Amino acid sequence: MRIAIVGSGFAGSILARILQIQGHRVLLLDRHRHPRFALGESSTPLAALCLERLAERYGLEDLHALAAWGRWRERLPHLRRGLKRGFTFYGHSPGRPYSNGASNERRLLVAASPSDAIADTHWLREDVDHHLVLEAGRAGAEVLEEGELSSVESAQGAWRLAGRHKGRDVRFNVDLIVDASGPGGFLARHLPIERVETEPHTTLIFGHFEGIADFAEVAGGAVLPEGPYPDEQAAVHHILEEGWMYVLPFDHGTVSAGFVIAEGRARAALASHTPDQAWEQLLARYPTLRDQFAPARPARPIGKIPRLQHRLAQAAGDGWALLPHAYCFLSPLFSTGIAWSLLAVERLAFLLERGPQGLQRYGDLLSLEADHIQKLVAGAYATMGDFDRFAAGSLLYFAAASFAEASQRLLPGPADGWAWSGFLGSTDPVVRKMLDRVLAGLQEPGFEEEEIRQIIAPRNLAGLADPARNRLYPVDLELLIAGAGLLGLTAEEIRREIPQLRGGR
Repeated sequence: MRIAIVGSGFAGSILARILQIQGHRVLLLDRHRHPRFALGESSTPLAALCLERLAERYGLEDLHALAAWGRWRERLPHLRRGLKRGFTFYGHSPGRPYSNGASNERRLLVAASPSDAIADTHWLREDVDHHLVLEAGRAGAEVLEEGELSSVESAQGAWRLAGRHKGRDVRFNVDLIVDASGPGGFLARHLPIERVETEPHTTLIFGHFEGIADFAEVAGGAVLPEGPYPDEQAAVHHILEEGWMYVLPFDHGTVSAGFVIAEGRARAALASHTPDQAWEQLLARYPTLRDQFAPARPARPIGKIPRLQHRLAQAAGDGWALLPHAYCFLSPLFSTGIAWSLLAVERLAFLLERGPQGLQRYGDLLSLEADHIQKLVAGAYATMGDFDRFAAGSLLYFAAASFAEASQRLLPGPADGWAWSGFLGSTDPVVRKMLDRVLAGLQEPGFEEEEIRQIIAPRNLAGLADPARNRLYPVDLELLIAGAGLLGLTAEEIRREIPQLRGGR
């Protein structure tokens, strides 16, 4: 087949490379040139699983290296990255320094790995995307950067694309178009795909910074009981009255940070501000964050995205498909973006080993997953003004994610592969019921972690909502072994498969 992929971020470039290996004729187009800045930087265990499966199926050793911090540092040291051992959450109050006591009432840590070697990573997308587009070209894909497509026409079961590349007119005839260009991308502009309203609306103020202070030092009055990993070696989430802030550290000293503002009046107040003004105004509301960033220097200009959310009515049609970020984006909360994109790449790669049949199934599953993620995210945003409720509700995400990871590591895959297993339990009736029960409970007064513990019990392999853990959750293999029955396995069967939990080869 002749296939055009519009957008050469990590997902578009990986897909182009795989389809070229399969024997298709692949054209990879982008209006910009690498290396370039990009958001969407925090990976997860479910993303690592996709990378490992793709690496094994198509012989892509660099993808296997990218799946774990230790392998990445050893095999691809020139690509900058950050160590991510888990998810760290702090609850803040406006106008007051951060405070926390021995009971850990304003802090939550959930580990995603037991060691640095197999930990997740923050991707410096400038480096990773550039590497992957070069590899797509080396595999034989035709890569056209700094090109602008101006039209697309359907013609006798194929597509005619026209545009400009480096000052000259270009035309292409292809059988399939994959849009990997992001929100409001190529196909959204040229095909009659309706837009769908999404909630909540959020504004992002973001940047890369150097020289920020250590949070524990500026929060000197807070008690921080020892957790399962150093707090800052994580996707750090500061939960605020009007939204939240992420801080993602890279190994070379830079951090990626951004305020995601959801509350309507706060968003309206930021509308007329420059990015720098908005950044300073938000820091000023939270004294400990202000102190942490006081010595920081922007490594690039601070940016602003007035509205993050978007969604289209369809993700695929006759002869075309959208990757997740072009189809729908809801929130950077819980770091779902990289994993969901890679899962879609895996599905399209499997489909196109045999031809374009199955695109409707692909599109229907993305729609179901978007509904599921939207419910999860909306529930989390609704509780951000109450850290206890936010911390309790977020455990549903971690139960679903850790159960999916353990299943994919330890159980034989379905006949058509794990790629078609719905993201974050979206096709699992047990998880779907759990989500509905948690969302309903969070609307009720007095809903506490004990009730969350009962609801998530059928998928809770990580000891979540255990008051003895004091909101500090390590990766505990003994707990996993004790919960073997939830996976339909015996304790001995899990013990035999423990190497698989550590990333295989």
